[in-house]
Amino acid sequence: MKKTAAKPDPIFKAARKQVRKALKALPPSAPPSAEDIHAIRVCSKKLRALLQLYRPGCAKADIKQVEQRLKQLAASYAGLRDAHVQEKTLARLITRLPPQQQAEMQPLFAYFAAATSATANQVTPEDPHQGFAEILADWQTRLQLKHRKDPIKGLDYTYRRARSLALEAHEGGEDETYHQCRKWSKYYLYQAQLLCDRKAAKASIELLKQLGEQLGLFQDHCVLEDSLQSEAAQVPELGNSVAQVLVVLEEQKQADKEQARQLFEQLYQQPHVPLSC
Repeated sequence: MKKTAAKPDPIFKAARKQVRKALKALPPSAPPSAEDIHAIRVCSKKLRALLQLYRPGCAKADIKQVEQRLKQLAASYAGLRDAHVQEKTLARLITRLPPQQQAEMQPLFAYFAAATSATANQVTPEDPHQGFAEILADWQTRLQLKHRKDPIKGLDYTYRRARSLALEAHEGGEDETYHQCRKWSKYYLYQAQLLCDRKAAKASIELLKQLGEQLGLFQDHCVLEDSLQSEAAQVPELGNSVAQVLVVLEEQKQADKEQARQLFEQLYQQPHVPLSC
């Protein structure tokens, strides 16, 4: 008697689809553009979000093993991504200064432009085709849904984790808590897009996208702040420019947090996930 073939794992199928989409426009061995780097890192985040859906039925060690490999792949591109983003973020902030001060910022901007070029020459990111292939192979070996309701339980876990961090960020205001809330809110977004009826979940998905964009800007502002304080501040002739930009940055970070808190209040009122999937 023939054995009934196991049903395809819908979470793994979704992960494989995301990888194919991210790599479609990137030929093997081709140097990745800024857009390619963004696509690879977003794909990694989406796969990490999908991994959380196995939490009710799979061993945490197996989930963590695949997740760590995804983080390793994404981290190999982090230097390139951060360098590009810092240069763009600085340029955007400079436009908020009076014309005379903007002209005085050119040495600082040149410093970051040079840093971006140097990073591009020094960093050797991992080949995404090989990296994702290894990750998917390990994923398929280690992880399998045990019950058809597990993904919904995983969605609820993610929502509660994101909600807890949102409440903590709202009350405490620590930068790191906002970063963690961004990660779990992104997981919640990607999971809702996969599991929930788009029409029924449209309002929540739009709010989650807004929150992700807002906290993404906040992350960019924090990364630039760290570089200004730890690197550019060591160059004496840039000291005055660094101080001026740091003032603008702090104002912007507070505005970022306030907008995020308003979105928290709309998204995370219920103790359990409010979406029907």
